[in-house]
Amino acid sequence: MEIEKLLRDSWEIFQKNIVAFIIGTLIAIIGSILIVTIAPLFYGVTYMAAKAIKGETVEIGDVFAGFKVPGAFVQSWVVGIIYLVLMVAGSMLLGRIGGIVGILMIYALPLLVIRGYKGADALRENFELIQKYPADTVIVFLVFFALNLIGSLIMIGALITIPLSQIGYTLTAKNLADSGQPVAYIEG
Repeated sequence: MEIEKLLRDSWEIFQKNIVAFIIGTLIAIIGSILIVTIAPLFYGVTYMAAKAIKGETVEIGDVFAGFKVPGAFVQSWVVGIIYLVLMVAGSMLLGRIGGIVGILMIYALPLLVIRGYKGADALRENFELIQKYPADTVIVFLVFFALNLIGSLIMIGALITIPLSQIGYTLTAKNLADSGQPVAYIEG
């Protein structure tokens, strides 16, 4: 796996739409105070990532895609609820396993967005990709987990690392699902 290329491609995509990503992520973070908006707003951040990967212009309003795309609100919550159930069940059984659940759900939201799946279909393909590419999945998760950990030390850092991670996860999910290649090959 060429993790350097994935990071470089993710950064290039982020930079082309930096203002929209930062403000959209800030809206998602603040909007998450109302618990009912968490899943659709982070669907929106992933939607922004998917648009940017396709070379489309990302707009701040794209963060609200989870409320606008037909079925996205419900399907984002299907994925979100399953994530929460796994997190709670895993924590009760094994203690702190957030990283394991994070790995198990890494491609679910990106697949929900890029494929237009229902939640169950996104989860099924998510698990199939993890089974086919376990090493790539763990590496991608650990790299972006580390970036988010560093970014969370200061608010402005999280406003950069959260969308950067979503771009990276979405690039990886798209490439693994489409061609079996974990790294994007973008033009430019």
